[in-house]
Amino acid sequence: MSFVFRLVSHDEDTALSSTAFQDSIGPGYVGLWEEIGVYDALYNSDGRQGRDVSRTIAYGIDRLNEDESMGRVLPPTCRISEAIRFLENVHRGCTLHTSATIETR
Repeated sequence: MSFVFRLVSHDEDTALSSTAFQDSIGPGYVGLWEEIGVYDALYNSDGRQGRDVSRTIAYGIDRLNEDESMGRVLPPTCRISEAIRFLENVHRGCTLHTSATIETR
């Protein structure tokens, strides 16, 4: 089952919500997220704001880019390039939509 990270913006004037950002990644990356220290920022962040996790995600991206051996914790069906793509997108979303609320599933 894929993991979905979503940022939801809330318009206080109209009480409407809209998806400001959404991305997903396939299964098999949990071990990598734990290894680089972003697991909690991804999986335990429901209700927090984008600004609350952006630094942690940036740190995880740096760790992946600096240490290619991190791929050793991935199953053969997963790719480090896909992990970097996902984290870069999440980081971009969190820095563009700093006050949006995080929803995961």
